[in-house]
Amino acid sequence: MPTRTPIPKTRYRIVCYELRSDTETVILDTTADAVIAATGTIDQNNTMTGNGTHAGPLPLLRRLASGRVRK
Repeated sequence: MPTRTPIPKTRYRIVCYELRSDTETVILDTTADAVIAATGTIDQNNTMTGNGTHAGPLPLLRRLASGRVRK
């Protein structure tokens, strides 16, 4: 039987910038096995809009979402 090539492990790299005037400051630069991310904006009418995404193995995503994470 031919030898199977293992599937490489998927990882996620997140880089987040704070944008102020013409300056970009990195406030997060991390690599991990899963990610849950959300962004939001509240306008003058107090209406919130946002975007979100998630990726990674379901058990790890559930744990991230629960807040039971050690730093």
